[in-house]
Amino acid sequence: MNLLASKKKISTIGLDLDDHEFRAVQLVRQGAKASVQAWAIFPRLHPQGENESSPSGLPLREEMMWASSILHRRGFSGSVISCAPRTRDCSQHVIDLPPHDSGAPLEQIARLEVARVRKCDPGDFELGYWALPQRGRSSESMAVACSSPIISDMINSYQTGGLDVSAIDLPELAIMRGVLDTESLAMPPAEPQIDAVLYVSWSSALAVVTLGHRIVYVRRIEHGASMVWAQATERFGLSVMSARAVLGDHDANDQGEQLDKIRSACWSSLAKELASELDVALAYVSHGFRMAPLGRVVMCGYGSANATVTDQLDQVLGIPMAISAPGPIAAALPQDNEKTLGARLTLAYGLAARFDT
Repeated sequence: MNLLASKKKISTIGLDLDDHEFRAVQLVRQGAKASVQAWAIFPRLHPQGENESSPSGLPLREEMMWASSILHRRGFSGSVISCAPRTRDCSQHVIDLPPHDSGAPLEQIARLEVARVRKCDPGDFELGYWALPQRGRSSESMAVACSSPIISDMINSYQTGGLDVSAIDLPELAIMRGVLDTESLAMPPAEPQIDAVLYVSWSSALAVVTLGHRIVYVRRIEHGASMVWAQATERFGLSVMSARAVLGDHDANDQGEQLDKIRSACWSSLAKELASELDVALAYVSHGFRMAPLGRVVMCGYGSANATVTDQLDQVLGIPMAISAPGPIAAALPQDNEKTLGARLTLAYGLAARFDT
């Protein structure tokens, strides 16, 4: 009997945080199989607009300790987390690097090039980079940078609430990890195709365009679910409970034609922005990789199953749509919520699924 194969390993707590809510996932793996130890989605301690957060947008000590206590009550083990900076705090760069098998100091060269573009010292930021598919003779790479002080603020904020940061990941990499653990999306097509993953957060959205399963372009969209919330509470004057129903947080008791009309109206403006930005992203990548066919759009985050959003994307893009719901998360959720909540938890799941920290 192989004792190592039967040994259970518990992941860090994957913690995804925006101005509206906390989302957390913890996994346990035995052999090659992963399952959910615990998951949670709960709102920020202070209502939107009254958030007593730090200038960086992270919770202060009181709220972080409150969130930590909720995690413990929800069945999470330990206090070690994996997290990601907000997409607005990251900058993306396509840079020319020597071939990865050339023996050249690639990270040093990448740092110097990104520092030149950011107009800062090469030691002022944390960096991740990877090679892009070959196009002709070029050897391009994608680099993502985040300011070191922002990373330090993140670590300090979590530590004040009794949480220890074990890993800081890039949002796009964690999102893709969750997408690829969705059984229906995991198998690549025989011919590499251009796919897009659209992750809608609270104040922004992130379009991640891939060729095969390799990220080739990232586009930050300056609009998110807060636009829907503003429409619901300000334009239509809905209560917090009804606004949450419009946002998709829960099923309201008064689900009827009137609420459906309000929901459609509230999501309409955001849907148009998302479709327009995603169209630009796909057109850019299609121009660079002209022989690759368009594949599909994978939705995750807020509004993934919202008909107004999916109809608008279908009208503008005309390619198949899918929803991210990582297998272990879908198995742990109530059947009627496995797609909507699974899509919301994609980033948190991807942070937990590293298993290397």
